[in-house]
Amino acid sequence: MSALSNGGSTWSTKLQRIGELSARDKTLVFNNLGHIIDAAWLRDVYRQLDGSKAIGIDGITKEAYGVKLEENLNALIKQIRRGQYQPRPARIVEIPKEDGSTLPLAISCFEDKLIQFAVSQILSKIYEPLFLPCSYGFRPNQSCHDALKALSQATYMFQDGAVVEIDIRKYFNTIPHGPMFEFLKRKIR
Repeated sequence: MSALSNGGSTWSTKLQRIGELSARDKTLVFNNLGHIIDAAWLRDVYRQLDGSKAIGIDGITKEAYGVKLEENLNALIKQIRRGQYQPRPARIVEIPKEDGSTLPLAISCFEDKLIQFAVSQILSKIYEPLFLPCSYGFRPNQSCHDALKALSQATYMFQDGAVVEIDIRKYFNTIPHGPMFEFLKRKIR
C-alpha cells in the first residue's frame, strides 16, 4: 500500500498525518514526501534551531541567514523543488575522547542544518511508530537514563547474569550508505 500527499493541509497537519498512517499500517510505503517541506515549515525550523551552535564552512550564522530569511527560504524551496539542492561540504572538527583518540564531528552549513532538521522530523514520524518500546537510542522522550532504568529493572531478578556493554568503534564514521538507502527505500519511495 502507498500513501500519497494530502493537498491543502499545513505542514504540521501533513506531518501528523504521516505519523498516524505509519502507526496504523506498518507496511505502508510513502511517496512524494518533498511536498511537505515548504517555506512556512522551514521558517518554523529556523526559529527552532539554536543560533549559538558552531558554523559551517560558508561562515553563515543563523543571524546572518535571518537578515534575508524570506528570500533565502524561497530560494532554498526553489532549489529543492527543481532537484538542484546540494548540501555543502561539512567542516570537520576533531573532538578529543577520554582514551586519547579523537572523534570527528561534522559541522554543517546553516542552510543544510535547516534541511537536515526538517528531514529528520519527517523520518521520525515515519519510523518512530515502528520502534520497539525497548529501543532508546536518539528517540523523543527516551534518554540514556531511561535505558539504564529499564536495564536495571530487567536484570534485577537475575542473580547469576552479566550485562555486556558494546561500543562499535567509529561506526558512525563508516556507515555503509548503500544498505542504509536500501533500508529507507522500504518505507519511502
